Amino acid sequence: MRLLLTSAGLSTDKIAQALERLVSKPLNVTKTAFILTAKNNREVPAVEAMANQIAQLDKYAIPYVPVDPSIDKDWQERLEGVDVVIIGGGNTFHLLNEARQTGFDNWLKEHLNDKVYVGISAGSILMTPNIAVASVDDGDENTVGITDLTGLGFVDFEISPHTPEDVSVASNLEYSKTTPRKVLLLDNNSAVKVTDKIEMISNGEWHRCENGGLL
Repeated sequence: MRLLLTSAGLSTDKIAQALERLVSKPLNVTKTAFILTAKNNREVPAVEAMANQIAQLDKYAIPYVPVDPSIDKDWQERLEGVDVVIIGGGNTFHLLNEARQTGFDNWLKEHLNDKVYVGISAGSILMTPNIAVASVDDGDENTVGITDLTGLGFVDFEISPHTPEDVSVASNLEYSKTTPRKVLLLDNNSAVKVTDKIEMISNGEWHRCENGGLL
């Protein structure tokens, strides 16, 4: 398993370098798929809505193909030859619902050891045991009305991205009282790399909390 769970994508050189170490090749020869699903529920085309996230790939000259399992009938074939799958940010509830509807969730589990996975915001929350944290501080709205908030469970902790930029530490501490799991609070310059060990990658601010307190 090789995961890079970020708050805001390849927002720093340090996070980009962590990805390069995970794939064990230069980023400019790394075949990458960028998953658009988390923002395909908007009137604006997903590629346009995710322009800032995609611009990070251009910055590091990463060759990529945009893929949306909700729309692309050949999405599985398009993902076969890639080294990295980046799951972009957007509405976490919509992303989870679409992942289930399309079978993308099962595909990810079946290929857990074949690819490097990068999560951005909602894409990172998807990988955790439960996505309820996405709604803290008037965050994502559960527009699809799902009641089963079980995530993919690739890791045993939860992640609250954009903390403290968009979500307060205090609100996350309150949320942590409602879950038995530890919660990682990541600012936009932080990420967590998961292999056979867990490594924090940060030029900014991150915290770990549990049961209402910082650890």
